[in-house]
This record gives sequence, structure tokens and C-alpha cells, in this order.
Amino acid sequence: MSAIKRRAVISGLLGASASAIGKIALDPASPVQSSARGLCNRFVPADIIIPALNTTMLVPSGQLCKAIELGIRGMCLLLMIATNAAMMATFLDGMNESGTVAGTALANAANFSLSAIYGIILFEESITTLWMVGFVMILAGAWVLSSVQLKDKGNTNKGKKDR
Repeated sequence: MSAIKRRAVISGLLGASASAIGKIALDPASPVQSSARGLCNRFVPADIIIPALNTTMLVPSGQLCKAIELGIRGMCLLLMIATNAAMMATFLDGMNESGTVAGTALANAANFSLSAIYGIILFEESITTLWMVGFVMILAGAWVLSSVQLKDKGNTNKGKKDR
């Protein structure tokens, strides 16, 4: 795969990663959120006493665990935004270098492929036979579109007078 087409594929992979990170951040049943919640409830004592300003504050572990979970969600959202920014930059480079049709087709095929892998591994989603048939057709279409060679039309302003 040439460097020209590599950027379009990388943008698709970044797009799928950004959407998976977003789902991890916002879905309370996501593996990261449920693991963080389980670890926090397991290792944080029931009540934490924090000495402050010559008084003792009692912080229930439930509030602390929710604050930790909210912090993880915030970090995931920031990571999603950064990944989307990187995806847009590589997508524009990929379209400029390989053409809009091939760049878009390759980015979408890569995005679709990695989204399926994320769905199976991270979110325990199932794949049907009909889905697999559609997936193979998308990959075949992306291959056909990416194998087309662009011709340089040259200067389109030939024959026009300078003004």
C-alpha cells in the first residue's frame, strides 16, 4: 500500500478509535467504566476521613468512586476529541493525495472494519451472516475504488484569454 493510500486508511482507523473511546466515555456499561467502578468499590474503604482546616471531613466511598468515574469519563472525552482532530488531519491529507472517492472509500472501509473489531472485543457485540456479506461487499468496493488510477487533466484554463 502506497503512502498516498495509507493516510486515508489511518484516518479510518483513527475515526473508529475515536468512536470507541466516545462510547467508553459515555456508556455506563462500558468495560472501562464498570472495571473502574468495581475496583474503586473493592479497594476504597467505606468512609474516608480527611483532616482539613482543623476539622475532620467524612467522605463516603460512593462519592469518591463517582468522582473517579467522572474523571475517567472526562479523560476519555478529551482523548476522543484529540483522536478526532488527528483523524480529520489525516483524512484531508489522504483525500488530497489519493482523490476524494478513493480516500473516502478507504477511510470508510477501515473505519467499518475496526469498528467491528472494537464491537466484538470491547462491547461483546455479535456479527450476523448478513452483516459479514455486507462487510465483504464494502471491502470489495473499496478495493475497486482504490485501485483506480487518477489521470492528470493538465491545465483546464488552456485557450482562455488572460484578463
